[in-house]
Amino acid sequence: MPSISEKEFHKLKHAVDELSALNQIASAINVSMSVDKITRIIVDHCLKKVGATQGAIFLLDEGDVSADKFKTFIREIDPDTEQIPFRLNISLTGWMIKNKAILLSNDPQNDDRFSGLDFSHIGVNSILSAPLLSRKGMIGVLALFNKSDTAGFSDMDKRFAGIVATQTAKVIENARLFEKEKKLVLMEEEMKMAKSIQKGFLPRDNIICETYEICGYNYPARDMGGDYFDIVEIDTGQYFISLGDVSGKGMPAALLMANAQAVLRSQLTRANETMLPGIARCLNHLICQFTSDSQYITAIFGIFNPEKMTFKYINAGHLPPMIVRKNGTVDMPVDSDLVIGVLPEITYRVQDIKLEKGETLCLYTDGITEAENNAQDQFEEDRLKDGLLNCRDKKATDIGEFVLNELTQFRGDAEQSDDITVVMIKTG
Repeated sequence: MPSISEKEFHKLKHAVDELSALNQIASAINVSMSVDKITRIIVDHCLKKVGATQGAIFLLDEGDVSADKFKTFIREIDPDTEQIPFRLNISLTGWMIKNKAILLSNDPQNDDRFSGLDFSHIGVNSILSAPLLSRKGMIGVLALFNKSDTAGFSDMDKRFAGIVATQTAKVIENARLFEKEKKLVLMEEEMKMAKSIQKGFLPRDNIICETYEICGYNYPARDMGGDYFDIVEIDTGQYFISLGDVSGKGMPAALLMANAQAVLRSQLTRANETMLPGIARCLNHLICQFTSDSQYITAIFGIFNPEKMTFKYINAGHLPPMIVRKNGTVDMPVDSDLVIGVLPEITYRVQDIKLEKGETLCLYTDGITEAENNAQDQFEEDRLKDGLLNCRDKKATDIGEFVLNELTQFRGDAEQSDDITVVMIKTG
């Protein structure tokens, strides 16, 4: 068996030790760990392998490559060693960002790369630093300080740090993706819960009686919608009916919608025809007080009296209701007041709709009239009128479904761009 020199033996032993250390690091970490835990494990193993007393991993804030945007993960072995001074942090990371190369300095006090720093004061006598380079570029820096051996860091230490830095970059990048995926899953679960809660705010049942029917439909464009409707029977045997459209989409609009609906419902104990202006003022005042200037609500709400077949209501900047008459015409009272949430001191007026037997009142949001097909044509009021007229002899639920089917056919495979909400009152 051939013999090997002492030098070759030490070289081989170092290679085995290096491989063992890398294997220990690989075995100790996985992408399901937090980035903080991964960095601490890596720094700890590096300190033991190269015999340094202090180490750190500096990670860049994602998308912001500047020397002062690093988050520091410190792992200390020597309890007497002070934390890495900020100026050294900036100098080191700044050099690494510029050069993207391994830095080895066993005499930093006289190293031009760290001019202006007093290393005797901060207790650093040797530095070994390697960039963490991923497919997206530099994501951080692995830095080791104060080699126990007075000779300082060696070329073998430099090689080891480079290998660890390369693998660390991959692991951290994957861990960040894993963390984002977990956050996304959690966000999706929260959105599903929020959607379920919002759906619970809407009326669960239609009102079906011999002399009248009331029904409503709501289809948000996203998981969370800014449209709402409500049908609530009040003590007088009448119904408080409301429909609104909050500016914007998604969660902000949904939260404002929920607040508006809560305010309206809180007023139902005093809901009658004479109290409608006061209810409107209350809602308007609260929305003005607690929302930004860019948020507002268009709404129609009022009292439906089944005995008198009247709907007394307030129109706060909303689309005009459509009344399908027995003679085949459609009335659209266009008079309205200012939207909710713009000016705190507004007077709202009560309007009155009288229905005869067999007539239909339709309240709707612009998600219907402004729905577009692939040619960017809008559904518009005329198509809604035609749809209502074509099925005016049907039940309220059938009218609602007919109109929505007409809208779906018109839109084709074009994306729904806005929330769709409609409420029908049909007298029998």
